[in-house]
Amino acid sequence: MLTRTDWLLRFIAGAEGYDGWIDRIRIMKGMFLFQAEAPAPPEVNYRFQPYDYGPFTAEIYRDLEALIENGHVLDLPGGKSYRATQQGRDHLSNLQFPPKPLEGLINMRVEVSDLNFRDLLKRVYSAHPESARRSVAKDILH
Repeated sequence: MLTRTDWLLRFIAGAEGYDGWIDRIRIMKGMFLFQAEAPAPPEVNYRFQPYDYGPFTAEIYRDLEALIENGHVLDLPGGKSYRATQQGRDHLSNLQFPPKPLEGLINMRVEVSDLNFRDLLKRVYSAHPESARRSVAKDILH
């Protein structure tokens, strides 16, 4: 059975042309949007709360740490960007992801990777205004 950490690893691993380093804000917002908008499976059950820059959950940080400890993900010094390792890719190759949710996940990875910081927040805040309730960057919508 797949776990939410498997889905997180799959998100980080990305797709052709989108398989490099990804920063944690794009991971956080991408997983939020996947969970909120795509046909995310029930095991992807992060509990997001409105925070300084929109939806946030410390659960993703814990899952990232577990992926690093397992050797499935590398982090840059300072822990702000991540990339799947070959070991992580090998792990993924042994898993069967349902096609529809996987397509939603990969599409979300591509979308958040293509947006700059401002446009990413605008995308999240426009579609999910409740997530901007505590934001220090609400002016992005104006």
